[in-house]
Amino acid sequence: MLKICLVSDNHGDLGSIRKILNDNPACDYYFHAGDCLVEPFEIAPFAAVEGNNDWNYDYPKQRIFEIGGHRILLMHGHSYCWSMDLMVDKAKQEKCDVIFFGHTHSYMDKTVNGIRIINPGSCFHNRDMTSPSYARVYLMDDGKIKANRIDL
Repeated sequence: MLKICLVSDNHGDLGSIRKILNDNPACDYYFHAGDCLVEPFEIAPFAAVEGNNDWNYDYPKQRIFEIGGHRILLMHGHSYCWSMDLMVDKAKQEKCDVIFFGHTHSYMDKTVNGIRIINPGSCFHNRDMTSPSYARVYLMDDGKIKANRIDL
């Protein structure tokens, strides 16, 4: 089993990032789905992508990881999140079976047309009036994926 710490949308709040790292010292991977608003070295060890507010920082627009038998597309999602079909089409174009995205500031975990889609919510402020959140994602040895929402 592999354990992934997935965060998004801290909007410059490094306190939440430090707390998440402190609470998750033994993850195999750390992913950030954008809107960091800090330099990449400030959120290490997170592998991050550019959010719609990260135009002043040097992050790639998307990243693809092959982990535990899955091909994961990490993106902020602001160009796709208003249509799950567009997001799923993008994943299929990239031959990915999992999407990690942010932008909406709302936790989501669903499967659409065979693509697992996980949004950890915002570790700064969720727009759905729930607590700030992130996700622990487990890639199980049998190929299944388990995701847990963690409230800050």
